[in-house]
Amino acid sequence: MTSPGASRPADDHQAREYRHALGRFPTGVAFVSARTANGEAAGLLINSFTSVSLDPPMVLWCLGLTSRTRPVFAVAPTFAVSVLSESQRGLLTELCRPLEHRLRGVPVRDGLGGAPVLEAAAAVFECSVVTVTRAGDHDVYLGQVERFERCDGPPLACLAGQYGRVHIAA
Repeated sequence: MTSPGASRPADDHQAREYRHALGRFPTGVAFVSARTANGEAAGLLINSFTSVSLDPPMVLWCLGLTSRTRPVFAVAPTFAVSVLSESQRGLLTELCRPLEHRLRGVPVRDGLGGAPVLEAAAAVFECSVVTVTRAGDHDVYLGQVERFERCDGPPLACLAGQYGRVHIAA
């Protein structure tokens, strides 16, 4: 166990240690996307995704203020979250390419508002933006789920920067 860090990362070392501590929390891997009125699409991989409410169904996700996708999300009234399935692990490289090439060759369909939805995702949530709130160095997007779907395959998981399959012991 390491010693407790400051409540706020003070330098690059502290920030790196903070990220490593956060990496100890297992998450899923999702691709969030949107399309502007003029047809420009953007998307990025996230693990800052969570349910907020069942009634009405709401989710949230976070976007860094320096993200190149921020201009698209800033004006898009809808977004889609595709939760990657374990079988989509091979898409990670494509979904991290430069923005203008990110979706090239990736199997997608248009979701609500034209937001690209990944085919064969473990789950999809198509949402209307409810509010966007600044929180530190991120914008927090709250969305109302308008449509959703799920598949039976296992989701892709992430722990400490490593990707793999979820295994639940019986």
